[in-house]
Amino acid sequence: MPGVTIGKGSLVAAGSIVTKSVPDGVVVAGNPAKQVCTVEEYIERNKKYNLGTKKLSAEEKKKYILSLSPDKLIIK
Repeated sequence: MPGVTIGKGSLVAAGSIVTKSVPDGVVVAGNPAKQVCTVEEYIERNKKYNLGTKKLSAEEKKKYILSLSPDKLIIK
């Protein structure tokens, strides 16, 4: 929206409608966007889902992910 600013280091969820300025270092989501948590809290909450596959090839990633136990994955 016009005149709205996003603070340094903040995250805005995809599809969110930001109607008010967002402070530094927070995560916002929704329509209208509301503060969900701080960026630090978001990172801490999601560390368990980091599989550490960044340097693997596509085939190596596939093999590794298929070998994981279900508690390491988000199943919808």
